[in-house]
Amino acid sequence: MNRANLLLSGISAGATHRGNVREVNEDAYLDRPDRGLWAVADGMGGHAAGDLASRLVVQTLETAPQHPFLGLAVASLRDCLGDANRRLGAEARRRGEAVIGSTLAALMAMGGHCVSLWVGDSRIYRLRNGTLHRLSHDHSQVQALVDQGRLSPDAMEEHPAAHVVTRALGAGELLEVDAQLCEIKNGDRFLLCTDGLTREIPEGDILEFLARIGLNAAPQALIDEACKRGARDNVTAVVVDFLAPEATPGEHV
Repeated sequence: MNRANLLLSGISAGATHRGNVREVNEDAYLDRPDRGLWAVADGMGGHAAGDLASRLVVQTLETAPQHPFLGLAVASLRDCLGDANRRLGAEARRRGEAVIGSTLAALMAMGGHCVSLWVGDSRIYRLRNGTLHRLSHDHSQVQALVDQGRLSPDAMEEHPAAHVVTRALGAGELLEVDAQLCEIKNGDRFLLCTDGLTREIPEGDILEFLARIGLNAAPQALIDEACKRGARDNVTAVVVDFLAPEATPGEHV
């Protein structure tokens, strides 16, 4: 690994919107560059419980104990997510709801590396050298159909089961969190977003926005575009840039 990458610091911006159809914003996000920790969550459940679920998930992550090593920090996050999963299950039983749950897409960075963690269909993308790469893999019925060769990726967002996830925090006693480790390079830009964004904006257009717009304006610009295209769901975006100390925000886009 290039030792210069150890000096990279993450700067970020985030925004959320209830969209054009939903009455309540059941998304939440975490933007903590001081901790190298970012997340988006998309809640689900009756009687405004989705709002509670997403907030509980991001607040639980934010209170996770800090550690000097990435592996220990990620293990701590997993423990916190397990606790959030149990708390959501207990709250559903208390309210008599079938499920009070939330998706999650999180990014933790430390020492020149980062770990992506996800449950459900909120996504994590990385823009590097003009190429957009999706780091997460949806836990959803339509993604399973694509993986089986029974559905075209282009048809995912308009499929009747587009909203049906196969994993979520609060959906069962056993929580499975996927994770991926990758090295960070100078100029990398990451996007964490809920499916309210990806249902409206194709990845080619997401690439164009991320490559053209500066950090502080990028999350709101993506949300505004999703709203122009219908915003059938809540929309949340967090953008993170990793830059060497001498770099200036936005100079690589």
